[in-house]
Amino acid sequence: MRAFYIRKRICRPGGEVVRQGNSGRPRPFLNWGRGEAVAAARPAKYDARMELMLMIGWGGFAGLALGMVAFIATSIHERKWRAVRVAGLLFFPLAAAGVGLLIADYPGRTIVMTAGLGLGAVLTLLLIMPIGVAPRMAVRGPQDRVDEREVVFHRFNRLKPGTPEFEEHYGDRPEVRLDDEKTRALPRLGQPGSRAYHPLTAPFQVAMFDVIERMASDLEWSPDPIEREPVQAAPDEFTRRIKGFARYLGADLVGTTKLNPAYVYSHIGRSPGVMGEPIVLDHPRAIVVAAEMDHDMVRHAPESPTTTETAFKYFEVAKVAMLTARYINMLGYEARAHVDGNYRVMCGPIAVDAGLGELGRLGLIITPEYGPRVRLAVVTTNLPLVADEPIHFGVQHFCDFCKKCAENCPSQSIEAGHKSVYRGVEKWQSDQDGCYRFWRMQGSDCAVCVKVCPYSHPNSPLHRMVRWAISRNALARRVALLGDDIFYGRRPRNRFPRPYWHAESAPGEGSRDC
Repeated sequence: MRAFYIRKRICRPGGEVVRQGNSGRPRPFLNWGRGEAVAAARPAKYDARMELMLMIGWGGFAGLALGMVAFIATSIHERKWRAVRVAGLLFFPLAAAGVGLLIADYPGRTIVMTAGLGLGAVLTLLLIMPIGVAPRMAVRGPQDRVDEREVVFHRFNRLKPGTPEFEEHYGDRPEVRLDDEKTRALPRLGQPGSRAYHPLTAPFQVAMFDVIERMASDLEWSPDPIEREPVQAAPDEFTRRIKGFARYLGADLVGTTKLNPAYVYSHIGRSPGVMGEPIVLDHPRAIVVAAEMDHDMVRHAPESPTTTETAFKYFEVAKVAMLTARYINMLGYEARAHVDGNYRVMCGPIAVDAGLGELGRLGLIITPEYGPRVRLAVVTTNLPLVADEPIHFGVQHFCDFCKKCAENCPSQSIEAGHKSVYRGVEKWQSDQDGCYRFWRMQGSDCAVCVKVCPYSHPNSPLHRMVRWAISRNALARRVALLGDDIFYGRRPRNRFPRPYWHAESAPGEGSRDC
C-alpha cells in the first residue's frame, strides 16, 4: 500500500536514491518489484479513463449542440420566431455551462463527468426505448349507422325554410329549432357580414366549393369495361396499381380497407338524391385518399386563408377519388367516389380502418406524417383489394393529457374531459353545432384546433424524429408536449404575413405587402 503514496524519485548528494511521498519527507528507496510497476501504471490508467470520458463528453456535447442548431435552423425555415428566441436563450447559457464543465479543472471533476454522462445515457434510453402502452380506440357496443339528415351541414345547406322538408324535419326535432334559427340568421360561409369576409378574398373558397359541387353532382357511375369482361388480376396487383395511380394524381396518403357497414349513412341528407331515401351501398371495400394541407396556410387559422386551403384540398382529393373510381369502372368493376358535398359514407372512421391514422380529441384523423392537416375522400368498390391494417402510434394517450385543441377552441366545442361511448365507440365527442355556429360568425372553417395540434408541425426530419420517439414511448410524449408548450406556446398566436394574393387590401387599393 505504501507504493500508492510515492510521487517521484529524488537524488541526495552522494548518489543515494530516495522517493518523496505526500508528506514531502524523503524516504529511502526500496525496490518493491511488482508494486513499483503498479504504482507507476496508476497515473497512466487514470489519464486514459479521463481521456475517454472527455471524448464521450465532447461527443455528447457536440450532438446536443448540433441538435439545437438544427432546431433553430428548422424554426427559422418554418418562420416560428418564438421557437428561435426561446432556443437561443436556452442554448447559449447551456452551451457555456457544458464547455466549462468539460475544460475546467475542479475538485470532483471525475465524479461530475461520470454522473453527467450516466444521467444523459439513462435519459436518452428512457426517451427512445419502447416504454408504456399505446392504447387503442375501443368499441363498446353495436355501431349504429348515422342518418345524414342529422349532420349539421345537412340542416344548413339543404333544408330551406318554408319547404315541406323543413317543416317535417323540425316537426320531429322541435328541441333544436330555436338554436338552429339563431345560427341560420348568421352570414353563410364566404358571405358579407362575417368577421373574415373580404370582397376580394372570400370568392377564393366559394369558387372552389362551387366547382366541387358542380363536378360531383352525379357520382352514380356504372362499370364500363374497355374489354367485354372485367379485367382479372390478383388483389395485390390491383392494390399496387390503384395506390400508385392515386399518388400520381396527387394523393399524399392512400389506404385500403374492408368497408364497415356502420360507416355508411342510413339515409340521404345533404348529398344529391331524394332526401330521406334509404342508402343502399353494398361495396365490400374502400380506398381512402388524403391530401396534405399547406402548413403556412393553416397557421392563419381562424382567418380566411385557411378556408381557401381547405377548399383547395377538398378539390384535390375529389379529383383523385373521381378519376380513381372511373379507372375502376373501366376495369369492369363497381366504384363510387365520395367527396365533399356528395358523401354516402363517413370518411374519418374509414380512414382510420385503412391505416392512415388515429382519431384524435379534436374529432379529426391524426396522421403520423401530417397530423390533422389532411383532407379526405373515399372510393367504395367491389374491386378485389388487399386491406391495410389500422395503426396505433400513441395518439389516444397523447390527446388524453394534451388538451391543446380544447383549450384553444374559440367556441369551446371540443371535449376537454374524458371519452364517452357514442354510437358504440369510446371517443371524445365534439359539439358540432357550436363549432358550425362559430364558422358562420367568423366566416371561415376556423381550423384553430388543426393549427395548434402538436402533430401538425411540418413533416421535416426534426419533427419526424420527435414523432418517432412519441410513437413508442409514453414519457417522450409528455416531454414532447412540454417542449411544444415552451417553444411554440400553449396558446399560439397569428403573427404571420398572409400570401400577397390573400392580403386584405381595400377594394381598388391593390394588394399590399404584409
